[in-house]
Amino acid sequence: MNYIIYDLEFTVSRSTRYTSEIIDIGAVKVAPVGEDGTLAVIDTFHTFVRPSNKSVLSADTIQFTGITQKDIDAAPLFPEAVKEFINWLPESYYLCSWGPDDKSKFVSHCRTHQLKVDWIINHNDVQKQISRALRKEGGPRQLGLSQALMLCGIEFDGTQHRALDDALNTAKVFIHHFNQLELELNNAAEEEGTKSKLVYSSGDEDKHNPFGDLAKLLGSSDS
Repeated sequence: MNYIIYDLEFTVSRSTRYTSEIIDIGAVKVAPVGEDGTLAVIDTFHTFVRPSNKSVLSADTIQFTGITQKDIDAAPLFPEAVKEFINWLPESYYLCSWGPDDKSKFVSHCRTHQLKVDWIINHNDVQKQISRALRKEGGPRQLGLSQALMLCGIEFDGTQHRALDDALNTAKVFIHHFNQLELELNNAAEEEGTKSKLVYSSGDEDKHNPFGDLAKLLGSSDS
């Protein structure tokens, strides 16, 4: 089985006229390797995405993500970018993200562009389970990725708020806590009125607010 650990970055907008759009998709493929089946990263995927509604990045977006206008100008629009991502996916997989927001963005973008969502399968938010495993009495209910890495004794490698770097670091925590995760089978195309089925359990389950840094940025000046 393959485990796809992915991360998305979005535009930052103070205007209610525009919703945030995906501008960065990063993912790693984790699978058993060697005779002992140790989990390891065996492949990576990355693409920037050119926004459809507002192609010029705001200063807030550039400051928050470090993504430049030049990066975006050369990038594909979402339909092409997500097609590249789908083509990279293996035949069978779990999709795993740090928090629920990335899945919601994928689904909403696919609906906006009239694309199928049946590839969004076996999606699991590992932040909730890993936070539950790591938090101590009186600690935060939801840990930020940096906090989780620190509690695991793992250093953050790369740049925060860059999709591939965040995916790689999430994979480190995922592998570290794999035996404590409970992973579900599900399908975004069939989710309405359908309960996910638990198919993998290996022990006890249970980002500060993942947008905490963004909230600080937006609160730093008037809209």
